[in-house]
Amino acid sequence: MEGRRMNQVPLFSSARELGNLIVTSNLIDSALTKILELQRDQTALPSPVQYRVFYPSPKCTIVAFVSSPDCTQNPLPGQGDLVPSPLFDFLCTEEYPSVSINGAALTLFTSLYDHLSGLIDELTVIEGRLIITGHSMGGSVASLFTLCLLEVINISKPKCRPICITFGSPLIGDFGLQHSNWNSFFLHVVSNQDLVPGLFLPSGRSPPTSSHSQTTGYKPFGTYLLCSELGCACFDNPDLILELLKVISSEVAGGLRDVDYRKILINLKERAIFKGLQQVGERFADPLSAGIVMDLEIIGFDQTKLLRHNIDINTVIRILGVEARILAHKNKASDAKKLNDIKIHMAQLEWYKKKSKDLNKGYYDCFKNQGSKRDIKIEQYRGHLTIYWKDMVAQVQRKPQKEGASFRTSWLYPGTTYRRMVEPLDIAAFYREGRTDYINNGRSPHYKLLQQWYEEDVKPPSRDKLDSKKLKVSGILTEDSLFWAHVEEALLSCESLKSANSTLEQRKSSWDNLVKFGEYVMEQIGNYAVSPEIFLGESSFMKWWGVYEDYIDASNNSYGSPLISFMKNRSYRLNQGLKETLQTEVFERKPQEYTGKPWWNK
Repeated sequence: MEGRRMNQVPLFSSARELGNLIVTSNLIDSALTKILELQRDQTALPSPVQYRVFYPSPKCTIVAFVSSPDCTQNPLPGQGDLVPSPLFDFLCTEEYPSVSINGAALTLFTSLYDHLSGLIDELTVIEGRLIITGHSMGGSVASLFTLCLLEVINISKPKCRPICITFGSPLIGDFGLQHSNWNSFFLHVVSNQDLVPGLFLPSGRSPPTSSHSQTTGYKPFGTYLLCSELGCACFDNPDLILELLKVISSEVAGGLRDVDYRKILINLKERAIFKGLQQVGERFADPLSAGIVMDLEIIGFDQTKLLRHNIDINTVIRILGVEARILAHKNKASDAKKLNDIKIHMAQLEWYKKKSKDLNKGYYDCFKNQGSKRDIKIEQYRGHLTIYWKDMVAQVQRKPQKEGASFRTSWLYPGTTYRRMVEPLDIAAFYREGRTDYINNGRSPHYKLLQQWYEEDVKPPSRDKLDSKKLKVSGILTEDSLFWAHVEEALLSCESLKSANSTLEQRKSSWDNLVKFGEYVMEQIGNYAVSPEIFLGESSFMKWWGVYEDYIDASNNSYGSPLISFMKNRSYRLNQGLKETLQTEVFERKPQEYTGKPWWNK
């Protein structure tokens, strides 16, 4: 389904799911094997970072990065700084408009950028699985390369996105990077004896930094497979990962040293990861809690050690337990079912719209007046649709800019139809409560964004398209989803004009508003952008016209306008179609026929 493709479901739905795959497959072995092969062939690296592309079989291409020991053992001052880079502006989202990268990793990546740009072009045409891998600072460069590769592949070949697997790699970015929509494509393998992953943390053995530099902005990105000689456990909660990395940095003695990840992986294959669950379970009635505790203890984080670092095991259980239950709840309803439900809800609103027309007042006023049980039922459909589209808009805001633009285009039609159908119901509920100025005081941000994206992508219609719209005008939705808010404010302006308590200044302002409203309505009619429903006898628009017409007649106001002429002549009742009516009643008349003076200049 198109919607599902553009939503780009993460590769793995949970850390445990990814962990199970890694432990039971050869994926991680293949990556580490190529790293070790590259290290053997280049024991004396001529440059800080080397890479190689491996083509072991048609089904899997591996790109491996390795770094010289000097990159971590003798870091330069300032390499722990987080710095912005135009190379990664594509990761910026509306929610996080800036992304900063570790200075050391950025320097290494930039030194290879010209070569890697050509490699990106080469990899975009390769079929089959693609794995990007790296060790230590080579892993940091691998992560940055994968991000650049994802920017291209995510649009051109969304089904062929790469997986990045790093071993002992330091953190590379800040909050903006952590909130990227591509977290699920990154797996970082970390030994509980490896200090390099915590190299740039404040509590780790970080290099000196300038006084104005702060490393507290670092955030883990992706999923972490934490390992010990006894086993491994997967985590994707960034705050917990950060705390565990700090514990490793504080507990491991002996300084930076090479960690044998090959030996760790061999141990993982030989041991039963879930052995001992019964003993842990005796302390926790909940199997999920027991599993979480077991995972932590297997990788060397028992309760005593956690308490030394002010980490409460019950808090950890609660956080991870909530995430697991939320995931389980989400998995019960697939995207296909959600889309089907949304279609059903929209169909119910279409039916409601047709039934309301039979009552001679339209669905806006039926919902506003709440005169039957079906009006209350529609309230539920409105709620479900709003929750769905608010979530969709929030997802777009979290996506990198190019991906978000592509997503918006694919959802332009259904999002616009939703806005035009449902926002009038929100407006009805707003004014039913006696409130005023919906546009400034009541409109949800997700409607504003849906309208903004529509206006950015859609050009004004040509005359040919307007002629085509005229043929379909009887069944259209009013295009401006704020139309009824303008009608309600026009009604309030009429009340102000008629009120004996209104000051001269208030009446002048109300009259100006009504003149603008008349111009606005005629513009909508001229563009065939309003549904004929607005002319139903008991609609709020016709109510406004009745009040406005009475005021003009009672005050002997000579002011004329295209809308006044259109309404007084009952032109909207003619059967020739709106185009012919407007040509004879408005466009072919001379402008001076509508130059009556406003009432305060009489």
